Amino acid sequence: MQGIPYLTIQIPGFQDKIYGRNPGGLKDSSEDKMRLVVVGCSLFLLLLSPAAVLGQKGKQQQVSIQKTSMSRDQEIQLGKEAAAQVEREMEIIQNGEVEAWLNQIGQQLAKTPQANAYPYYFKLVNEDSINAFALPGGPMYVHTGLIKAADNEGEVAGVLAHEMSHVALRHGAAQMSKQQTWGTLFGALGAAVGVLSSSNGQCGIVCQGAALGVGIGGQSVLMKFSRGFERDADLNGARMMASAGYNPIGLASFFDKLAAQAGSAGEPKGLQLWLSSHPASGSRVQYVSEDIKFYPKKDYSNTTNRFPRVKTVVASLPPPKPKPAALLQAKQGAQPRTNLPSGYKDYQANGFAIAFPSAWQAGMPQEGGGSLYLVPQQGGILKAQNGGTELIAGAMIDYYVPQAGAASVNLEASTNEFVQGLQKGDPTVKSEKPSNLTFGGKPAHLTKLTMKTSDQQDQTAYLYTTVREAGLFYVVLAAPTSKLTEYEAIFRQMTPTVTFPN
Repeated sequence: MQGIPYLTIQIPGFQDKIYGRNPGGLKDSSEDKMRLVVVGCSLFLLLLSPAAVLGQKGKQQQVSIQKTSMSRDQEIQLGKEAAAQVEREMEIIQNGEVEAWLNQIGQQLAKTPQANAYPYYFKLVNEDSINAFALPGGPMYVHTGLIKAADNEGEVAGVLAHEMSHVALRHGAAQMSKQQTWGTLFGALGAAVGVLSSSNGQCGIVCQGAALGVGIGGQSVLMKFSRGFERDADLNGARMMASAGYNPIGLASFFDKLAAQAGSAGEPKGLQLWLSSHPASGSRVQYVSEDIKFYPKKDYSNTTNRFPRVKTVVASLPPPKPKPAALLQAKQGAQPRTNLPSGYKDYQANGFAIAFPSAWQAGMPQEGGGSLYLVPQQGGILKAQNGGTELIAGAMIDYYVPQAGAASVNLEASTNEFVQGLQKGDPTVKSEKPSNLTFGGKPAHLTKLTMKTSDQQDQTAYLYTTVREAGLFYVVLAAPTSKLTEYEAIFRQMTPTVTFPN
């Protein structure tokens, strides 16, 4: 890069590591045993370049790529599968002007050595809270709330550089490797994530991870990092900004500015979640400022000059459409319905209401959320050793978002796509031809399914599907075939209690 010198060091066996396999100028703790120092965009051997740090007090902090049992290809595949799940659950902004601006900034950062040559891409999601996250392998998502909270383009670039550094330093992959989350999905109906299977019909990494409660939200194992990881992402991100021509102090000052707003009357939406998932180990401005002392002197003037226009466009966007995860949550302050069958209790969610036997329990067994289960206290679900959940008897409720997105949901086509996904996840699933009926006052399909449970019991399930704004709403009512008569009497009382708010 013009204005920043490079030293080329001819040492057999090390040259390819420094400028080939690890072009990001980062020390890979799993391979490189040399003591290296990142100075701006350049990588110097400490013992051969004393002038780079001459006159500076102390020593620049080393930032290392994490060890992980995942290969780089597995990491990229994990990111692809996680991105597919994100885009089924979050509203992606389709605006060419904003997309072009975001990707211009992102790709400038992605070309720096500190980005470690991952295939990054950038999308804006319609979510008014302050947040941004990068998935392993490179997909990155920025909330509209972050754009609204930023005062200039450099602050946005700083957040991008910080989140990209989690990818470059392999933090998400390291987190996954520690969790031992690899295993077999127990039962296609167990978590209904079998529909996220890969093209060969096998349950992919995220499919398995979702079944195990890993999730992909702001508090998930992929994106909740230690203070040490956060500090490394700050330092690597600041170096990345400097390499791309942005003032590196913008990263730290924006984070500290947000922290200063916590507890104030004007606290931005989602700030507490942001702060909890981005813990600082002291003042970011202080330790980034110390790091900047080691950078080559240069003028930081990079800008697209389009931030004011983008901020105006983002401010004019309509509110985000409802997402399945929020619609499954219990509605706060809901008044209990009085016209329920005797011995039944109510579950009123943000997107629907349903009654179920008082002796049953309601909950989401997966730590990261997921499907809602209404099941008997004993024998309703099985918790496998790997954390997966299998429905044995009772109800499972969720939304299915078709491959083409929520806007494309169609009762017949989407039901068929959903059932085919279940059959790919479990070849024992057999389906009958759907019948038409009214469910919760809406046109619906009823599809009878038969399958084998993980312990090879025969099971029968009734799949109710209807079109809602967030996707295909479905209720699975299942029971061992040997007890079907007993459960069918309960199902006949449950289904008429289903209602929707509009």
